[in-house]
Parts: sequence; structure tokens; C-alpha cells
Amino acid sequence: MKNLCLIFLSGLVLSCMGLNRRLLPNEKLDSINIQNNERTYIVHYPKNWNGSPIPLLVALHGRFGSGSSMIKQTKLDLLSDTKGFIVVFPDGYKRSWADGRGNTPADENQINDIVFIESIVKRLIAEGSVNPKEVFLVGHSNGGFMAQRLAVEKPNLWKGVLSVAAQISVFTLKRKSALKTNPVSIGIMAGTDDPLVPYSGGYVRDGGEILSVGDSILRWKEWNSCTDSVIKRTENYKEEKGDLPDLKIDFIRYESCADNTKVGLIQLNGLGHSWPGETPMIPFIDQGKTTKVLDGSKLVWEFMESL
Repeated sequence: MKNLCLIFLSGLVLSCMGLNRRLLPNEKLDSINIQNNERTYIVHYPKNWNGSPIPLLVALHGRFGSGSSMIKQTKLDLLSDTKGFIVVFPDGYKRSWADGRGNTPADENQINDIVFIESIVKRLIAEGSVNPKEVFLVGHSNGGFMAQRLAVEKPNLWKGVLSVAAQISVFTLKRKSALKTNPVSIGIMAGTDDPLVPYSGGYVRDGGEILSVGDSILRWKEWNSCTDSVIKRTENYKEEKGDLPDLKIDFIRYESCADNTKVGLIQLNGLGHSWPGETPMIPFIDQGKTTKVLDGSKLVWEFMESL
């Protein structure tokens, strides 16, 4: 009986995290050998695609996630069908990324995720399906810190990068100082009440010191040589439950930057760590306040389309 319960609970967790998801006809599971590790990723092609080169979005899952769980969490596959872009969902090493903070399995095993992600992009460009001038990157949590690292180390690969529930780590700050790389359009989407990745910066529970969200935006403003001219706006959303206060989202954007790049902040007032609009994939970890009235994936693609 105990074994049956364990099997049931394991199946339930796998289902919640999307790990047992079946591929659709317009998807493929592919792999690349990096450092003698077979690294896998899922490519979702939009429905009714005519085969001509189109934009690409690389979506990096958070810690304990996978490419499949990122699909279920974000529903970026459905947005891909509507908007007509390819989206790729890579699998991290032992459900983690080597974002440089030092405590993930990928970091501890010195996994080269820079090469892995870059290899995926170059392969898809080489097959003729991707417009190399319209390659975008988004990451959540551990994947968001990885996205920030990729923005610093491989800026010429991306038209735009956005991290969700992640900002600049001290490691990435030091890398930027050492590399002196080119500007790149960058955005951060963050909840002000995130219990796992503090909005005000400091130390993250899974290791590593990080800057505050505000300081991260100012760093990118400096790195991209933006002027002080800033565009601000606020949107209010009515929560489904009447006893909850309205959700207020602040948008802050620097558009007068070097090489036509932009720097943006999407500030989710009162929200926590989860991908906006979706049920948390790891129910046993407190991720703070969630909401169902905000579509985080839509906000991500609106930022990318505006670049």
C-alpha cells in the first residue's frame, strides 16, 4: 500500500510539473552533446508556419524545472501559435542552470550552459527556420539569472533578453566588468514581495549574492549608455476574488540608449516569485502571492515585440 501511495504521489508531482507531457505534431525533442553530456531541448514550431525564417524565443525554466514544465507553466507554446514565433525549451543539467552563483548542480559540475544555449540558437539558424536578427531570450528564477549571464556574455546573440524573478547577480556583475561586452536590450519582471529572490537584493536561499532590482536596472542603463529620459506608466488589474486589492503593475523604460537598445522594468507590486498568471510548479515551496488576472507570457512577448 505504501509503494502504491508513493507511485501515486510521484505521478501527481510529475503531472503538476508537466514532466510527463507528450510532444505535439508541431514539436520535436532534440539534443546536443556538450562536455560528454547529452543535453536535450524541445522546439515548438507555430501552427500553420510556412517554413520561412521567423523570430525565435528561448525560454529557460527555473530550478527543479524542465523544458516540459516551462511549457506547462508559461503556455508560451500557445502564444507561439498565435504570434507566429518559434519557442525552444531547453532542459537544464539536473534541473538547474550554471548561472554563476555557484550552488546549483550545473555550477557545481562546471557545466557550460553558455555553449549549450548558443549551440541551440546557431543550430536553429543554420536549419533556416530562424531569423538571426530576431532571437530573444527569457528565463525564470534560476533560468532568469542564466538569462542575465547570457545577456552579459553573449549580447550579440540576442535582440532582447528578459528575466522573470531574477536580476543581476554579483557574479554576473563581475563578468560584465571583465568582458566589456556590447549593449543589449534587457528587461526585468519582478514581484516586490518575492520571498525567494529579494527585490531589494542580498542573498538568495539557494546561494549567491544579488543586486537589487532597482540597482540592476541602473546598471543596465549605465552599460547601455542610456540617457536619463524615462517613460513610466501604471496599469491596474481587478483581482477575481473581491476581497483582494487591485493589482498594480508599474512599467519603467529607458529608450534612448546606445545601438537602439532599451532597458525596461515590469514591477509587479505585491506579487511573489511565480510566473505571473500561472499556478506555481513547485507547490511545497512558498513563492509568495500569485495572481490569475495577469498574463506574464503576454507581457514577455509584448516587451520583445517593442524592440
